[in-house]
Amino acid sequence: MPFSKTEVDIHEDYVVEAVDPAWLSQGVKSPKHLMLDPDNCILCRACEDVCPWNCIYMLDPGIVQQAEDEAVEAGVQKAFAIFVVDDNACTRCSVCVERCPSDCLYYARLPEGSSGKRTMAEVPGSQAVSE
Repeated sequence: MPFSKTEVDIHEDYVVEAVDPAWLSQGVKSPKHLMLDPDNCILCRACEDVCPWNCIYMLDPGIVQQAEDEAVEAGVQKAFAIFVVDDNACTRCSVCVERCPSDCLYYARLPEGSSGKRTMAEVPGSQAVSE
């Protein structure tokens, strides 16, 4: 017996319209961002390894030299690694959150008035270089 698609409604009332180029250039910006609880991070790099979009990086603190913010520079000098997420590449697929063995990754909204800026170079307290 041949297959017939009688149970499927096919819509014919869709209107194709051009997308405003100004809106399209802004891209889709999620209100939630991947966040790290630095005190629980064990620097296993599982999140970086499992990310299908290659948007998570554990970077050498040496790349941040002469930071504008003295607190950032001081914090970076004591760090083993800097956790960075490329928000433009991140699709919020949650693969990294599910993979994290120490449950230190989560999604959250940035504080009002932060204009999309996050604290840079959050150093896991348990991983800070002792002086």
